[in-house]
Amino acid sequence: MIKTSNNQIYIIMYHYVRKIKKSDYPNLKGLEFSDFKKQIKFFKKNFQILSNIEFVEILKKKTIQKKKSVLLTFDDGYKDHYEYVFPFLKKNKISANFYPPTMCIKNKKVLDVNKIHFILEKEKNREKILNNIFFYTKKFLKKDPDQLRLNQINLKSRYDNKKTVLIKRLLQNHLPFYFREKIVDKIFKDIVNEEEVEFSKKLYMSKKNLQELYKNGFTIGSHGYNHFWWEKINKIEQEKEISKSINYFKKIKVLDNNLSVCYPYGSFNSQTLALMKKYKVKYALTTRTGGIDRKNIKNNFAFPRFDTNDFI
Repeated sequence: MIKTSNNQIYIIMYHYVRKIKKSDYPNLKGLEFSDFKKQIKFFKKNFQILSNIEFVEILKKKTIQKKKSVLLTFDDGYKDHYEYVFPFLKKNKISANFYPPTMCIKNKKVLDVNKIHFILEKEKNREKILNNIFFYTKKFLKKDPDQLRLNQINLKSRYDNKKTVLIKRLLQNHLPFYFREKIVDKIFKDIVNEEEVEFSKKLYMSKKNLQELYKNGFTIGSHGYNHFWWEKINKIEQEKEISKSINYFKKIKVLDNNLSVCYPYGSFNSQTLALMKKYKVKYALTTRTGGIDRKNIKNNFAFPRFDTNDFI
């Protein structure tokens, strides 16, 4: 567990929160619901748990209170967050922010990032997955592995071994988008063998789920539309990502006056920062590790977060 101190705000990042060991996917990387409940009780005892409104007020005043605080954030709009997280937080009168990519909710599609997670859950042999990638790369791109510039891929990770990171990087952003999408679909079908629409319904919250969270005082923030790496797309495409997300929230009446953005993969650039100002976003979240103090509180479009595992 990280060392914490007063006059600090810690933004906590969650993804899968479920009863993992008893599920159909017992090897999925995530947080057991029982551990989540223990963690929240720890936060409640030792920290002030901030609401979105309280956090925005702190940003306006640029003054951090003495008692250390946490802001809870849940990425990707998983059904787990509705079925497990929401009832528990509501019962304990605890606030939180939820960041769903709107495409998967609106169109009942499964994000490539999630297809990759479940491919890795189902197939333990990483070499076999890499061989599948190289097979389809040869088939669709007409390229052998030595033509893929693999030495340019950053394989550093806090959580995964190098082969797992290589799989993720190839399928997330290294290969050309059109072919990458085809390859992910093929391998997902080969290994996971689930029909996409039904899998999407099981994996993500519905429109009604989001509306219920919002009506109960929880905050819905933008995580983009397609969950792209924003630094790897141009400003026009980035603007589509943010505007389509906001427009969907307006349509289903869950748009918060204090809009915040959670960058997919923590990815952003100078063009992103300009768009944050244009759309009057209050603050934006990265995946960089760290807390918020008087030194970086003004850097509100690039706030760091801690992973839930940093507090276990």
